[in-house]
Amino acid sequence: MQKQEFQQLIDKYLNGQATADEVQLLMELFDNAQTNNDWDEQTLGVKQDLEDKMLQRLQSAVQQSSAKHQPKVFKIFASRNVAAAVIGLMIISAGVYYGTRHTAKEVALAKNKTVVKHDADPGKNEAVLTLDNGEKVVLDSARIGTLAKKGNISIKKTKDGQLVYQVEEGKASAANGPVAYNTISTPRGGQYQVILPDGSKIWLNAASSLKFPTAFTGSQRDVELTGEAYFEVAKNPSKPFMVNVNALKVKVLGTHFNINAYADEDDIKTTLLEGLVQLTSGNNHNLLKPDEQGIVKGDNIQVVEVDAERAVAWKNGFFDFNRASIRDIMKQLSRWYNIEVVYNGKVSDDEFMGRIERNVKLSQVLHVLELSHVHFKVEDKKITVSP
Repeated sequence: MQKQEFQQLIDKYLNGQATADEVQLLMELFDNAQTNNDWDEQTLGVKQDLEDKMLQRLQSAVQQSSAKHQPKVFKIFASRNVAAAVIGLMIISAGVYYGTRHTAKEVALAKNKTVVKHDADPGKNEAVLTLDNGEKVVLDSARIGTLAKKGNISIKKTKDGQLVYQVEEGKASAANGPVAYNTISTPRGGQYQVILPDGSKIWLNAASSLKFPTAFTGSQRDVELTGEAYFEVAKNPSKPFMVNVNALKVKVLGTHFNINAYADEDDIKTTLLEGLVQLTSGNNHNLLKPDEQGIVKGDNIQVVEVDAERAVAWKNGFFDFNRASIRDIMKQLSRWYNIEVVYNGKVSDDEFMGRIERNVKLSQVLHVLELSHVHFKVEDKKITVSP
C-alpha cells in the first residue's frame, strides 16, 4: 500500500469513518510498521503522536459502546512494543466484542482455554483495627454496632461495613487526657473504609494501613499512611489535615485526593480530584490543583496533569491501566488477589490501556491478558508469568 493510501486509511479511522475491514487492515499495517524503519514522518506524521490519537480513538469507541451495551466485566486495550492499539476488547454481559486483529477462532480458544490450575477470588472488605492498648479487632467478622469505647469516643461498625469514630456529646473532652492512636490495616486481598472523628472519610486499598488519633486535639489533624488510600477530608480551615507518608507531608484543609505509596513502587503519587493540597518533601514544596499529580522520588517533586479519576478507579471497583506494563499490572493483581508473582524468561513489553472490574475471579483477568503475548501458570497462591 502506498504511503498516501495509508494516510487516508488513518484519517478515516480517526474520523470514525473506517469500516471494520479497514480498521483490521490499519491495525495490521501499523503493527508491521513497528518492525522496520520505513516510516515517513513528513507524510504520516510523528509515529508516537499518531499512536496516541489512535489509542484515544479506540478508547472513545469502546466507551460509546459501553454506554449502549452496559459492559458487565471489563474492557482493555493493549499495544505491542508501544504500537497502535493491537488489541481492543470488551466483555459484555450477553456476549463478547473484540476489536482489531483477533479472529473469532482466537477468541473462542481464549474463552475455552484453561490457563490456571487454581483460581483466586477477588479481594473483599477486610481489615484489622489495632487499638491503643494493643487489642486487635478483626473487622470483617466483627459484630455490627459499638466495638470499643474510650472517654467520649465510640468506635462503631455500620451495617454496610464502614468503621465510624464518633465523639459523644455531653462527656468530658478527650483533650483532658493523653491522645490515643489506633491503626486500621488491610491485608493483601482486602480493602476498608473508615470515618474519622472529624468526619473525614478514608478508603484503604489492599495491603495498606492508616494510623490516626481517636480525637484531633492539636492545631492540626495528623495521620500516617502506608500503601494506598483515597481521602475525602472534612473542611476545617483552623485545623489543617496532614497525611505523613515517610518523608512526604501532604497538607490539606478540605479536599479529595488519592495517595499511592506502596513500598514496591518507584515513587509516591498524590493525585488531586478537588480542592488544593501542598506537598512537602525535604526543602521542596509544591501545590497541586485538581487533575494534577505530584510524583515524589526522594526529595524531588514533579507535577504533571492527569485524568484524576483513573487514580481512584480502584475505590470505584476497577483496575484502570494507562500504558501499564505487565509488571505494573501484576503488582496490582498480586495485592488484590493475594498471590505471589514470579517471572520466567523475558516477558512481553506490551503496554495496556483500559479497565477491568475488580470483582471478577483471577482467571477471567488472565484470560484477557493472555491475548497479548504473555502467559500465566497459577499454582496454589503463585503466578508464573512467561512469554
